[in-house]
Amino acid sequence: MELELLSSRINLNHTCLKLQVSIEDIKTKHPNRIDLITSMQQSLIEITRAMAVYQTLEKEFRATRQINFDLQHLNLELKQDVKDLKKIIEYNNAEL
Repeated sequence: MELELLSSRINLNHTCLKLQVSIEDIKTKHPNRIDLITSMQQSLIEITRAMAVYQTLEKEFRATRQINFDLQHLNLELKQDVKDLKKIIEYNNAEL
């Protein structure tokens, strides 16, 4: 999962950079193509927003994964406590 997250982030960044370079190239070589430049700039804004949302979701995913790990660990500890208490109860019942 970590590799997929990293790969996706890299792909988004790479796409954004390619679009920026393309916009600059078109501005230089075809400055009269305002329609194309405007469209590409709008796409760049949308990709930038998507990157910000992706970053937020990635942080939330990591935080949730950590909480999940902590709860699983606590669950295992509590299961062990239950086993230990059952043994104590059995021992106490055997003495009665």
